[in-house]
Amino acid sequence: MQAIAEVVSSSVTSVVAQSLTRDDELSLSDNRARFGSFVKIASGSDDLEIFAVIHDVVTGPIDGVHRTSAFGLNREQLRQEQPQIFALLRTDLHAAIIGYKQRTKAYQHLPPRPPEVHDFVYVADKKDIEAMTADFEFLRLLAAVPTVPADELLAAAVREAYSAQGQQKTFLIKAGQALSQLFRSDYERLVSVLKKIKPQE
Repeated sequence: MQAIAEVVSSSVTSVVAQSLTRDDELSLSDNRARFGSFVKIASGSDDLEIFAVIHDVVTGPIDGVHRTSAFGLNREQLRQEQPQIFALLRTDLHAAIIGYKQRTKAYQHLPPRPPEVHDFVYVADKKDIEAMTADFEFLRLLAAVPTVPADELLAAAVREAYSAQGQQKTFLIKAGQALSQLFRSDYERLVSVLKKIKPQE
């Protein structure tokens, strides 16, 4: 399995990983690093695999010295006339941690320690996503993410899990029941999230 990013900052609740794709267009259009998708971090020598959901993808200068500027050119023109500017950009994936596996056993809560800087980040496979979304406790953790609209993140993560599980209607029903418990005192918010989850026809 090929890594898509490398951890540059972490805590027990969140992680920031720099994309390993050199070209900004590829890293932004890469479906593996999309909002709401599940990733796995193979961390350290204690058989700890940490799982997270991407809640932001940010592209910008590689440091505080180089600043991006508008050139008035489309992307193809930029590649022909200013190809060096793409080497001055980096894409960071921001993700909320939702659980971990240790010695093949899955836990749907925060890990005992954060991922380590320079750990590699991989796309979570179908089996891992099923394990991390089995009891919907991940919804509670995602609802507490402060830096993005939590309703959008919840809906995107449910759509991703639904797709990974073969678009089983029973999964959507159970997700709706879990959300109704989570937002039992906020009916309008519940309805808003459910509308965003609706699969595209």
